[in-house]
Amino acid sequence: MFNFIFQKIVNYYLCKKNKKLYYLFFSLFKFFISGSFILEFDKYKFYSYPKKKDLSRWMLKNLREWDLENIQIILNLIKNKEFTFIDCGCNYGAYTIPIAKNNPKINIYSFDASKNVLKKLEENIKLNNIGNVETFNYGIAEKKGYEFFDDNLINYKNSGSFRFTNQNTNNSDKVKIYSLDELVEDKIIKLSRNLIIKIDIEGFEFRALKGMKEIIKNHNVFIFFEFSKMLVNSENNFKLEFENFIIKNKLKLFDLKFNKIQTTKLFEILGKTDTRYQTIGDYILTKTQDEKN
Repeated sequence: MFNFIFQKIVNYYLCKKNKKLYYLFFSLFKFFISGSFILEFDKYKFYSYPKKKDLSRWMLKNLREWDLENIQIILNLIKNKEFTFIDCGCNYGAYTIPIAKNNPKINIYSFDASKNVLKKLEENIKLNNIGNVETFNYGIAEKKGYEFFDDNLINYKNSGSFRFTNQNTNNSDKVKIYSLDELVEDKIIKLSRNLIIKIDIEGFEFRALKGMKEIIKNHNVFIFFEFSKMLVNSENNFKLEFENFIIKNKLKLFDLKFNKIQTTKLFEILGKTDTRYQTIGDYILTKTQDEKN
């Protein structure tokens, strides 16, 4: 009964600008609701799980789409152009689903090392009758191999915080690792000339970047990535390595408004960031000359 009533409340307030009363309903109902709910946004639907510590619960609590600004930038970039979209760390599909629904003709490849969240993505794909997405239970790094991946939500704050681990435990799975260059070389994925890559893999972003040098060289690529303390701590000499990588691969660094910035600025911001916060923001790497087109 509680679930039925709350789904009706969700459906009603999704299209309302003033959601203050909804927040009151959520604070009251969250103790009694369970299972899943369907969020019906403008062009797509999304399963939400109120008892899980994940992005879908955040979307249900706030009745908002996840990373809407980033997604809109991507949608503007691929408008009227042939693009391939690669989602590294796809989670439940907060990027994959809206981009696929808005652009049913583009090819989308979605990767996640967690088989549990990948199942949720596949449920969202089915919910939306999407046919242009291929999913892979692979980790993305600098070279192929295998690593142990802790897929137990109890150990982390949310489902976007799963980690690779150095040891095999009761909660870890042996996950296949690929570089994006190897996926192209092995003909597992096929890319168009224009390419957008989103990387959100909890501090392993630089490993993924180092595994796509040929893609960067041969494609018109936009790389969206999360700059975080975990990323900086992932390499002993990260600052120097990151700057050298950008220079050698002829990349430019931009914020989400396509204002060009220097890597030194990022580290200045990081140094001033409250230690309670791990992420300072999302940024774009590209070598194209017409970033705003």
